Amino acid sequence: VMLDTSDGKEELAVWKKVTAGLVAGAGAAAIASPSDLIMIQMAASKQFPPPSMYQVASQVIAKDGIAGLYKGIGTTVTRAAVLGATKMATYDVIKTELRKNGWAEGPSLVFTASVATGLAITITTSPATNMQTIIMSGNASGGGSGMLHAAQDIMRRQGPVGFFRGFGMQWARFGPYAVVQFAVWESLRKACGI
Repeated sequence: VMLDTSDGKEELAVWKKVTAGLVAGAGAAAIASPSDLIMIQMAASKQFPPPSMYQVASQVIAKDGIAGLYKGIGTTVTRAAVLGATKMATYDVIKTELRKNGWAEGPSLVFTASVATGLAITITTSPATNMQTIIMSGNASGGGSGMLHAAQDIMRRQGPVGFFRGFGMQWARFGPYAVVQFAVWESLRKACGI
């Protein structure tokens, strides 16, 4: 890793962990943004049965061209960058602090750090998740389509609490996601002798 100049012999600074997660998250989201748009539009459809991925993609391209598949990319990239930065730094910092306070390496340490990381991810990404949904579903009032317009729309319709709408469901998703991801990650790390 370019950010690690110690050949893995020293703990990375938190800013390096944040940067690594931010870059990885943003890069992946930029590539995968059309799939988010298609998924959100499929879910927002009032048709029964809902349209297929191909139907939604075809409709978007017919209406807005290929560029239409990238509607909301700024919010998608922002959300993924925040998610990656939060995930990479939070898990490692919490795990390190728990070990300093006497926790032994093992499943309870991984589980506790993972659940806390899932909560941190939910807190930091919820505003962008809600803005992304408004932009990509086409449900913004007044015809705007950017992050600022979506934020204004949320504030106007629901107030500040609107940025955290669906928080429980988001955490219900990110909590187990973090536990499974970090349990697998730690198992692979141990199996590879890292």
